[in-house]
Amino acid sequence: MSGRPILQLYTTLAEFETLHERHDRTRSTSKTVTVDRQALIHILMDHARMLDALCKAGRVDVAEPH
Repeated sequence: MSGRPILQLYTTLAEFETLHERHDRTRSTSKTVTVDRQALIHILMDHARMLDALCKAGRVDVAEPH
C-alpha cells in the first residue's frame, strides 16, 4: 500500500540517532543535555505535527500540566 504518507518528518534519521547517542553519553544524574539546536527544532516540529494528526483523528489525550 503506497499512498501519501500520514506524516512527513523534519528530523533526519542521522539527527535522530545523534540525539539518542548524546542522551546515552549523559550521566543519569544530569538535568541538562546539550544537543544540536536544529535537531531539537526538528524533533519539536515533528512532535507538533504528530500531535495535530492524532488530535484530528481523535486518538490522543494531552496531559494537563501539574
